[in-house]
Parts: sequence; C-alpha cells; structure tokens
Amino acid sequence: MGGLFDFCDKKRNFFVASVFGARHFVNFYILHLLRNSDMYGEEISDNVSELLSHLWKPSPGFIYPILKKLEAHNLIKGRWDYTQSHPRYIYSITEKGKEEYEKHREVYKTKLDELIKIFERVKKEIFNE
Repeated sequence: MGGLFDFCDKKRNFFVASVFGARHFVNFYILHLLRNSDMYGEEISDNVSELLSHLWKPSPGFIYPILKKLEAHNLIKGRWDYTQSHPRYIYSITEKGKEEYEKHREVYKTKLDELIKIFERVKKEIFNE
C-alpha cells in the first residue's frame, strides 16, 4: 500500500505521471507524434517517456487501450508491418485525426501556459522563489 508522499520517490516521479498521464493529454500527444511519423505502440510510449525526461513511461496496459480508442474513433489507423523479424502494428494519423489535432492545439497551449503559471505560483509560495 502506498504512502501519502509516494510522488517523492527518487526513482519514479509519480507527480509527473499524474499530470501528464491524464489520458486526454496522451490522446493529444499521440496525434502530435503521428503527425510527423508513423509509429508502433512501444515507440509512442518511448517518445512520451523521452518528452518527460524518462521520469515516467506509460505501460502497455496504459498506452494500447488509448491507441485502440483513437483507432475506433478514426483518428488514427493501424496496419501490420511484416518487414522486420518481429511483426509490428504501425499507427498513422488520419485526416480526421489531423483536424482534431489542429482543433485542440491552441487549447492545449493555453492550458499548459496556465499550468506553468500555477506551478510557478506554488513554487514561489512554498520555497520563496
């Protein structure tokens, strides 16, 4: 059973996971990634982890249901790639996914700016910085 301050664990940053692990953000970020390149699930998970300085990596049980939901809503599409020694299911963004991404891009920018301001105020209040 976890303690009240598990987010202070030096090896894993649960604070980062709780903020950026919100499914809505990951949905949006997956669309962002697939705008640039087709990817398979583990590649997407690795990119999320890299974005967050490896403080959190989405597990397969977290990332694959999101990918299936995005695919069910026709925002992304998948296809099997058998060109490697290990077959991979490769995802690409659809036109509908591109439209959704663009529609929400400015909203996410505004929300991230608001979050940064809140964190700056919290930091100043607690640490007098």
